[in-house]
Amino acid sequence: MEQSINTKTESNAFTKRIGQTTYVVRYHFNEDAKESMQEKINRMLKQEARRGEE
Repeated sequence: MEQSINTKTESNAFTKRIGQTTYVVRYHFNEDAKESMQEKINRMLKQEARRGEE
């Protein structure tokens, strides 16, 4: 069952190939969010680093 997606016309998706498997990643976000995507990623990384220190 192979399905094709045109990521050029669908701006909220991209493909990632890992080994022999190609993944189609679709994403969405709240345009009214209080933090940017970069801020959110940074916050998540800091939380994960703190967990590793415990």
